[in-house]
Amino acid sequence: MQSRTYRAKTMKDALSRVRRDLGGDAVILSAREVRRRRLFGLGARSVVEVTAADRMPEEVAVGGSARTPVPGTIAGAPTSAAPTISPALQARFGEQLSRLHTMVETLSRQGRIDHLIPDVPTELVPAYSELIEAEVPEVLIHRLIQRVAEGLEPDQFDHPDAIRAALGQAVADCIPVSPPIPPVAGARRVVALVGPTGVGKTTTVAKLAANFKLAHGARVGLVTVDTYRIAAVEQLKTYAEIIDLPLSVVGDPSEMTRALDELGGVDLVFIDTAGRSPRDEVKIRELAEFLRQARPDEIHLVLSAVAGQRSLKAAVDRFAAVQVDRLILTKLDEADSLGGVLGLLVTSSRPVSYLTTGQAVPDDIEPADRMRLARLILNQEALS
Repeated sequence: MQSRTYRAKTMKDALSRVRRDLGGDAVILSAREVRRRRLFGLGARSVVEVTAADRMPEEVAVGGSARTPVPGTIAGAPTSAAPTISPALQARFGEQLSRLHTMVETLSRQGRIDHLIPDVPTELVPAYSELIEAEVPEVLIHRLIQRVAEGLEPDQFDHPDAIRAALGQAVADCIPVSPPIPPVAGARRVVALVGPTGVGKTTTVAKLAANFKLAHGARVGLVTVDTYRIAAVEQLKTYAEIIDLPLSVVGDPSEMTRALDELGGVDLVFIDTAGRSPRDEVKIRELAEFLRQARPDEIHLVLSAVAGQRSLKAAVDRFAAVQVDRLILTKLDEADSLGGVLGLLVTSSRPVSYLTTGQAVPDDIEPADRMRLARLILNQEALS
């Protein structure tokens, strides 16, 4: 048996080195957090220390009969100075190793040994793996597993269905949602959609407009300020003609009041805006001026679920300048995982209003539901 001790900043880094050096069958013998003093006495920092072996020690394997050798002696050789290890201690140590070995095997089969956390109860390892597979941020995984453990009754730890339900509820509790747009006959409501380029704003506007007219009988009007993108106006015009909706084109903020006045007889106005790079502060300010003139009742930031958490957060931060109050998540059908979306929703104060799950108009859009989104994040439910 070969064993080594590793120190790293995170458990993920330590266990990546374990897998690299000792292979996927490695057994974690011990894991702890230690404090290391920094240079020039600037205070201590925590690191993770992991001791691992390339295989389960035969002398403590469950069901084995060999006697545990004492460190510093040859196994089986008599020695008068060596202390004896009680059967109870042997059994306890063997149980701990067996538990860790089972956890390693479970995650190794999924190629995820590098994310192992030894203090996760054995019964919650599948739930932990589920979050890892969804690419949920590691810090959030800790919180979710702790919430699941605290919310389960003692007898529920042996019931996988209860654990999965508790995990789904824990994830759902992290997701803020807003109610659907409330059209009121005779009281015009203005809703603007903003966001980065390529997230599907125009298609989402068409889906919303068609649903409110066809399914709810609302009188709907459209305004577009997207005069930058090639064929953007023509695209929305095509949708407007198919759905039979009035459309106004605005090329300058000073034209916004006129455009809205022309749509004074509708119940709901959707404003489609040009995509803006979150890094283009000039264009963001220009967008803010359009919206200042429109004075919308709601401003929805449209984000693609395909984007990573860092890009999503950057978009939320930069578009905060235009007073965004809700989020629409698009392209869920194109995303390999939704863990980054969950990471964003936990840190963002904006609730989700709608989800889009494909390109079909007027289909493939639905009001946000936290339990539905939680199940999608955990791959517990299909989009269709």
